[in-house]
Amino acid sequence: MIAALTQTTRLVLLALLTMSIVACGFHLRGESNIPTRLKVLTLTSESGSDRFDRSLRIALTKAGVVVIDKASANQDTLNLKINAIKTQDIELARDASNDVSQLQRRLSSNYFIRQADGKSLYGPRSINTTKTLTNQNAEASAKLSYNTSQVAIMYEDLAKQLVYDLSYAPL
Repeated sequence: MIAALTQTTRLVLLALLTMSIVACGFHLRGESNIPTRLKVLTLTSESGSDRFDRSLRIALTKAGVVVIDKASANQDTLNLKINAIKTQDIELARDASNDVSQLQRRLSSNYFIRQADGKSLYGPRSINTTKTLTNQNAEASAKLSYNTSQVAIMYEDLAKQLVYDLSYAPL
């Protein structure tokens, strides 16, 4: 009886631990398995952000994708085209003096995988990320520094999301 109770307790604790991990949003992800046809690409970015473009190139390189110039591309080389990144801010909180103290910022974009002739093979695909920005009522320099660093993190997340989504491309 005592051994059965111990085993039951273990199962309950294991189930509780599992539910806690799932509830916090944890996802076990391995490496992105990019299709072979996407291992060499040209990149056309109209994102409007050099920081995002840099983060995307890093994420693609880590995934084993080689980005080449259009001059080096042949007829079979596919093109990854990213549209402009849109920013949307939603006010979440105001302080006693009615200044915004908290924002929810959403970055979103679309991308396509295109052939050399411009025909889309995959897409448009949407990518987006959201982050809550606090300290919006701080001094201007502190607020600017904080927002810049948080948006840089968001660009990295957006780039990782795009690479992760590419692993599901049916090419």
